[in-house]
Amino acid sequence: MINRVEAMQAGVGILTVAHGAIRSPDMTDVKAALSLLRHGVLDLEIDISAIPPEQNEAVRQVAHQVAEELSRRAQLMVNGCVKAFVDVAMAYERDCPDADIPAILQKASLDLAADQSGSGSSGSDAGEDPSSTS
Repeated sequence: MINRVEAMQAGVGILTVAHGAIRSPDMTDVKAALSLLRHGVLDLEIDISAIPPEQNEAVRQVAHQVAEELSRRAQLMVNGCVKAFVDVAMAYERDCPDADIPAILQKASLDLAADQSGSGSSGSDAGEDPSSTS
């Protein structure tokens, strides 16, 4: 199962690929890269081992429907965030011709890796419990 930092790094990877796609005439490679980056991040596992055997199939079907719907909604949200990021990045590059978006994204990914290894403290709690930020 993918951990929190790996999921966030995959998110940065998706933004990196999306930004690179702005200049790429071949969307085949872009789609393949995005597919690989999303693998595991949007997967949802529901443990139904504690369900009595006679209810197993009904619970399995409902769990599958819930997982499919959550995955669909998460994908829509990710798509919206990526579109917004690309629009902002393009505006930033237009206004600041020396902007280095790939370097910014690389630093973000490296910072996440450093946070995971315990050598950094910024953002260590980011994204752990979205309901606690309301």
